[in-house]
Amino acid sequence: MTAAFLKLNRTIHWMSSAFGLATLIFFSITGITLNHPSFFEADSQTQVEEIEMSENWLRDFHQLEEQGQLNHLTIAIDQKWSLPIPRNIEHDEYEWILDFQRPGGYATVILDVETGLLTYEKTSDGFIALINDLHKGRHSGLAWQWLIDITAVICLLFAVTGLIILYKHARQRTSTWPLVIAGTLLPLIIYWTLVP
Repeated sequence: MTAAFLKLNRTIHWMSSAFGLATLIFFSITGITLNHPSFFEADSQTQVEEIEMSENWLRDFHQLEEQGQLNHLTIAIDQKWSLPIPRNIEHDEYEWILDFQRPGGYATVILDVETGLLTYEKTSDGFIALINDLHKGRHSGLAWQWLIDITAVICLLFAVTGLIILYKHARQRTSTWPLVIAGTLLPLIIYWTLVP
């Protein structure tokens, strides 16, 4: 290995560890909370808000076809509560029901077609549910999924450059390869012998 390669390797190692430190800690902690759900009680809270839509808004709504009604409704919902694209949509002649899923909970918006009453119900399952869903990328959007992927790449860079550093200094540290081998074999042994 050349001196230039080793210098570059050290630079990548410390930069990836510095840049990925916070997210690595986050995903480590949430790995524990996911692995032990019985340790953390759910703290569900529901918030309900009702809004009377204007007569003009309701008149415009009734003049539209089905897709137009949906667009008209989602624009109003976005203006009032900044919700993402609904996950499920149901409607009949009496009401529209839109379900919005998000990390750590969900929200439902119901429009009473006759009265124009718009009901917003938001349920939060607590902080632990939120961070667990973020760990899994559940209902968290494209930007968060990219963050998970970038964190994974940074962790790989950190691990591979660390392995190269271990290789360089292994002669002075005789326990290096036994520890690396033990750390590699331990998960495999546990899987083969103890996982049902």
